[in-house]
Amino acid sequence: MIIRKLTLLDYEAADRLMQHLHDMHVEARPDLYVAKEHPYSLEEYEEKVTSEEIISLAAEEDGEVVGVCFVELRERSLMVEIPIAMMNALCVDEMHQRKGIATKLFEEATRLSKEAGAKRLDLMVWGFNEKARAFYEKIGMKEQRRIMERKL
Repeated sequence: MIIRKLTLLDYEAADRLMQHLHDMHVEARPDLYVAKEHPYSLEEYEEKVTSEEIISLAAEEDGEVVGVCFVELRERSLMVEIPIAMMNALCVDEMHQRKGIATKLFEEATRLSKEAGAKRLDLMVWGFNEKARAFYEKIGMKEQRRIMERKL
């Protein structure tokens, strides 16, 4: 397996993976997520993979992109001037899960975030996504805060 930077040529594979992730969110929270044909348009994807402020990674196995990760580099954390990395997406094809791919993507994203000067890596995971929550806890992520809601 190879972890590398995403390129424009990876759009179809990245779109397929991100579509699965997006569909899972739409199914669990249709009150917040709208079904879309493409989670990122080609133009949005191009901005992400060419931006100096976004780490965009692919996990490639046997010439196929089987995982993606997007991390945004930010200059501040809430009100404190401290550079952070915000992981916006980490997704591995279901047929390739439980092979260490997500861990390798996470480790590379962490390494590149540190290299870019980030002092912390943050991410948000939905309460319904128990599989992802278990993964993040297993690799050492700690809960930072909770967002609570009451439907009216």
